[in-house]
Amino acid sequence: MECRHLLAPAAAGLLLVAGARVRAEEASPAHVLRVAGGDFPALVMVVPGEHAAPGLDATPGCDRIRARRLDELPPGWRTRVARVELDCEDTLADDDQRTLTAVTARAVLHPDRVQLAGQPVTEVRLMDSQRWGDHQYVLAVPFAAAGPKVRDFIEDACLARTLAEESPAAACHMLATGDGFHLPTSEAGGIWVHPDPDDAARTLYVEAWAD
Repeated sequence: MECRHLLAPAAAGLLLVAGARVRAEEASPAHVLRVAGGDFPALVMVVPGEHAAPGLDATPGCDRIRARRLDELPPGWRTRVARVELDCEDTLADDDQRTLTAVTARAVLHPDRVQLAGQPVTEVRLMDSQRWGDHQYVLAVPFAAAGPKVRDFIEDACLARTLAEESPAAACHMLATGDGFHLPTSEAGGIWVHPDPDDAARTLYVEAWAD
């Protein structure tokens, strides 16, 4: 989303108040951070390169990508993340025409610090390349209990947006899949809720896209 206008003084004041609130929350680690989707924290950063230049052809490789330290995480996350893990691979695209940098970052969270739809979040997983992205909140609750609650949460949030934008509400209904729910959000991506295939005691909230 592009910012087309300078902040008015009143809006700037609101941002200052929001900043003060975030700092207060950081000082109180027991405070539960409630996420809503689309608000994943940045877990990696690009190290400036000696010959780096702007443009599509200047996509950094793994040698310039590293995991953020805890004190480099966005406000609100620094006291809630226990550690950040990073795996990065420079490879070729399927058509062998272009190098892909595939990044997988994982944040392990302190227990009972983050919630989605009232369900405890235990991990954040961010998987990205130039051609696809897969961002996940891992809920420490089996799908049978968490799935319907997260579905209702997503649909209610979608309906609130459509009412504000006067868009068709039918687009907010999550479709049943073989093992969970799916909400298309564009021609290239959508939102999925399904069991974690590696751990039946966990549920995945997924935002993904592919070209």
